[in-house]
Amino acid sequence: MTLAEFNALLEKYNVKPQAEPTEDLPVVKLGIDSFDILMIIGDLEESTGKSLNLSLDCTIGDLLAKLD
Repeated sequence: MTLAEFNALLEKYNVKPQAEPTEDLPVVKLGIDSFDILMIIGDLEESTGKSLNLSLDCTIGDLLAKLD
């Protein structure tokens, strides 16, 4: 998954981050409600068949790398 695809995913869920998504930004710093993050991660795990096992300090880049 690319950063552009990640941004499109946020739009799909109608989620507006408070910080500009970059690969170096920790996911928790996006300013997105934790429930929304869990919903997105759950759907990503279901669609890819992969368990993402993300930590609180996981960056968007870490997330994208696990989806490749």
